[in-house]
Amino acid sequence: MHQGMNNFLHQSLLFSWSLHYDSGMLRRPAEVLGQVHVATRMRPGDALWALAYGGPLSLLPVTISNIDEETLEPLQGNFPLSSATTSLAAPIFRIISIAIQHPRNNEELSRGRGPEVLSKILNYLLQTLSSLDVGKHDGVRDEELVAAVVSVCQSQKINHTLKVQLFATLVLDLKIWSLCSYGIQKKLLSSLADMVFTESTVMRDANAIQMLLDGCRRCYWIVREIDSVNSFSLAGATRPVGEINALVDELLVVVELLIVAAPPSLVSADVRCLLGFMVDCPQPNQ
Repeated sequence: MHQGMNNFLHQSLLFSWSLHYDSGMLRRPAEVLGQVHVATRMRPGDALWALAYGGPLSLLPVTISNIDEETLEPLQGNFPLSSATTSLAAPIFRIISIAIQHPRNNEELSRGRGPEVLSKILNYLLQTLSSLDVGKHDGVRDEELVAAVVSVCQSQKINHTLKVQLFATLVLDLKIWSLCSYGIQKKLLSSLADMVFTESTVMRDANAIQMLLDGCRRCYWIVREIDSVNSFSLAGATRPVGEINALVDELLVVVELLIVAAPPSLVSADVRCLLGFMVDCPQPNQ
């Protein structure tokens, strides 16, 4: 009878484990108290720090189709492989956004220079996606990737400094997104406008106004300057003037909201920054 009870408990645990595994839960090794098995469970996203060096950043190599064997810099691979790896980018960024809510994953992201790494990978992904769509001449149109990147920035609740770095390197650096279509860039700027109401302190600490105005000069000038980014399309296509002006309007809405949300002590500095931008603007119709 004793042996039968053990077999019954063993079968029950196997069945329970299979249910938990199928539902996305992992089971830690069970402790034994007499004949009663006690198991605790945790989500994989909460334990990525324990799986590999770098925590959730260890998932990023899956999005890369090829690397330089000497420098280990990401390179574009062949079409089928690049198409497959880039399709994993948005889900992996989503996983990272959930995983970094766990303190140890958060520590790994900080220790591994996470914002810088994520920015580099994002730039690589957008260039790869642009090369895959080179015949369409309208820019990258991966809305899921934009939403996932925004989610990574907003999900950071533990480390304010890290959150500021994520905003500065991922969503406020417009030159990264200059390869995207008009619709995607408009969506990003609209998201930034919405985030002013909930993340104004973070955006302020990330020097958002200056970064956006600098990005405007580099990405949205009709009359190009020396440091302008000519990267709307890897094929050299140009963006219609109407779209550029519409993006500038969206950008200035974000700047206006940031100025309005600022404490009175900072308004004068913001206005000087904006006036300096307007004086330097060489664009006849902007």
